[in-house]
Amino acid sequence: MTYRDLSPEDVQNELASDPTLKVLDVRTDMEHRMYRLPGSTLLPVQELAQRFRELDPATNWLVYCEHGRRSLFACEILQQAGFQKLTNLRGGIAHWIGRGLPVEK
Repeated sequence: MTYRDLSPEDVQNELASDPTLKVLDVRTDMEHRMYRLPGSTLLPVQELAQRFRELDPATNWLVYCEHGRRSLFACEILQQAGFQKLTNLRGGIAHWIGRGLPVEK
């Protein structure tokens, strides 16, 4: 594993301090419409292997899903595709919300 796996608090600190960090939501469209991390881009994990070229591999990506399983899988796919700056949100957006951190609705 060469990608990072960070807690919601660590991710929040990184988002506040690193303007180059982009947020990738790998959940479904319906999940994304209900609530999401601010400024996130949606690319469902089911489509990622076919559509990863839509993303810039030089970008610093924060990847998240609902509970952290799909995002780990997404990090694996992206890593194999040559992406080197990847961070997984440990526990997903459910853990983020559980910590009282902000979401868009």
